[in-house]
Amino acid sequence: MGEQAVLPSNELGPGALREVRVGARRVLLVRLRSGEVAAAEATCPHEQAPLADGTVRGEAVDCPRHHYLFDLRTGRNLYPYPIYPRWKQEAVGDLSLGLFPCREQSGWIWVTV
Repeated sequence: MGEQAVLPSNELGPGALREVRVGARRVLLVRLRSGEVAAAEATCPHEQAPLADGTVRGEAVDCPRHHYLFDLRTGRNLYPYPIYPRWKQEAVGDLSLGLFPCREQSGWIWVTV
């Protein structure tokens, strides 16, 4: 698909989550508290809950269904593994959120998928 302008920068405020389409793909845009924009898969890899219904927690998105917490810089699941019982670790496995390159230029947010 390549790079595409998907949303005017001023339509994504600090701590905001917004789902957009890039071609046929659903993408989550997030304005981190630092002001930086991140782009990720729009649904949780656990049970495909819409992450746009979640919450930004620092540099991560909190899934609205089971509160898995995904780092928006690495895609890593930050849910505290030490409190997972072993069976839960085995059942859930290594959840990670796919990320997409994004940037802001000329008042627009650009995403590459």
